[in-house]
Amino acid sequence: MTGLRHLPVLFVLGAALVAPAGAAESVTGRWASDPAACSAYFFSDNAPLVVTDYAVRWRTQSCRIARMYKTGDTVHIQAQCWGADGERSVPVSLRPHAGKLELRWDRVRSGDLKRCQ
Repeated sequence: MTGLRHLPVLFVLGAALVAPAGAAESVTGRWASDPAACSAYFFSDNAPLVVTDYAVRWRTQSCRIARMYKTGDTVHIQAQCWGADGERSVPVSLRPHAGKLELRWDRVRSGDLKRCQ
């Protein structure tokens, strides 16, 4: 089975998207609309989007990834979120393009974000 690691495919490990070398850009990391927002505090209106293998955080929402799948170059996440308004399920779509990340949070296009350095 050692030859399997050389196949040009995406693997799903738990909720993580792991891409082999040469594959599409990963969506994990910190993303913001501008560099100043990269250092903003969580639970603020300008907090960066943080995507890990198992969670998504944005603005005042902290979410566990319940389901995730990919269509084309878009990653779709069904997130179980907690915030000031209580607990709810939130659909999140992430599409990397031209060095940016298009974010749709709760079906609303929320802008093109840049990866934080």
